[in-house]
Amino acid sequence: MKAKEVIEAARDDVARMMHVNSKEANHWVIYSAMEHFKAIYGREGKPHIVTSSIEHPSILEPLRSLSHKGELDGLFVFFSEHTEIGVDPSTGIVKLDDLEDALCERTVLVSVMLANNETGVIQPLAQIADIARSGFFRAELKRSLLLEKYLYEKTVPLQSLFRGGSQEHGKRAGTENTPMIAGLGAACRIVTERLPDFVEHMRDVRDYFEEQLKNALGDAVVIHFATSQRIPNTSSVSFVKYPGNASDLLSKISAVLSACGILDKVAFRTVRFSFGRESSRVQVDRVVNELKSIAFFGKYGSSLLSAINKGPLPGF
Repeated sequence: MKAKEVIEAARDDVARMMHVNSKEANHWVIYSAMEHFKAIYGREGKPHIVTSSIEHPSILEPLRSLSHKGELDGLFVFFSEHTEIGVDPSTGIVKLDDLEDALCERTVLVSVMLANNETGVIQPLAQIADIARSGFFRAELKRSLLLEKYLYEKTVPLQSLFRGGSQEHGKRAGTENTPMIAGLGAACRIVTERLPDFVEHMRDVRDYFEEQLKNALGDAVVIHFATSQRIPNTSSVSFVKYPGNASDLLSKISAVLSACGILDKVAFRTVRFSFGRESSRVQVDRVVNELKSIAFFGKYGSSLLSAINKGPLPGF
């Protein structure tokens, strides 16, 4: 099989897994949206981009830079206006009313992660799409693939990311990495064939973990957004009674947790647990026992004598 045929086959495998057309594009849609606005309006007015406040830094940081310096990945575009929409602290879901209020005639792009990689919360994409149906709608999918960003485009032409050769239909010049592309295609094919089994297994292990953790530590742990619709492999847990100082835990607070309205003292004590297709209940039991021990020594100190002097400890 020729290299081009291998690449096209891999492209089709990725498309089938994502349930999209293989001609739909990826991350440089931001640049394309800006160029589309410039082609229509020239330099009259600022293009307006709306994102959630819990987007991945690979989206938020370029847009913040674009708003201040007019640069995107080192390319001068022109200044833009960027609005970040907050989330409901009880659900982790984007505030749809605020999204609707933020849209204006200069809005060229709406960017919302389908599933947050820290909390696991799934956004109501259909409702967001209905609100943002005019102009340009971009859906960022979970970053579990080698190719990190996948986009859904309507009406706005995709600009060339790198100009030069004719590779990728002139959109991205440069020799294709055929082995890596083929590998990605094969991985997507496996996921397409076995995704329901993977999802069921990961959800079972994740739910078992949360159940065992609550049984072991009770109100010493908080599972964030447990009642919201979440991806099956992610659990965001705060060990709210862990006595350590913040410096003992994390060097900085998660921007996502802060944007979700979680208090700093809770965010500092939050750990994300991820589960894969090879994770098992046996592994969960071991992790929960280790966490139980950490909580024990965090509360009573490393000296067993000190703990014994405090009297019997329920559950230990």
